[in-house]
Amino acid sequence: MNSKLKTLQIIHLALCAGVFLFALVTIFLNREITFFDANPKTTAPFNPIFPIVGLITISASIFFFKNVIEKIDKSADLDSKINQYQSAFIISSALLEGGALFNTVGFFITQNAFFLIFAMANFIFLILKRPTKDKLIFALQLQYPDTEAL
Repeated sequence: MNSKLKTLQIIHLALCAGVFLFALVTIFLNREITFFDANPKTTAPFNPIFPIVGLITISASIFFFKNVIEKIDKSADLDSKINQYQSAFIISSALLEGGALFNTVGFFITQNAFFLIFAMANFIFLILKRPTKDKLIFALQLQYPDTEAL
């Protein structure tokens, strides 16, 4: 079972690294022409679309993950529970990554650092989502014999 947790941790690291590296490249490319303006009138049509999408992906990620975890059959075997957890985790993380990348693209197109705030919010939620043994045990409400298999 430990290999499934390691796999999730590697996937998580890859998602985080992708967002971080893409943001670094866009910041590097726009470093001389970057500005910060939160006024929707001067940043239209991108503001408020990009920030709203970023916030929606955070909400959707949390909602989707909780919804799938609640539907896991408590009497199912450990492999089945972990497979469903993996699916929920990957889709939830992909939503967060999508929101971060979307706002980073908004920054890249407009050179407005305002969009990086929402990219950073998605990225922080993605980092905090890192799968650990304790989070897996808590989410699946595993008991003694199953916890030792991890």
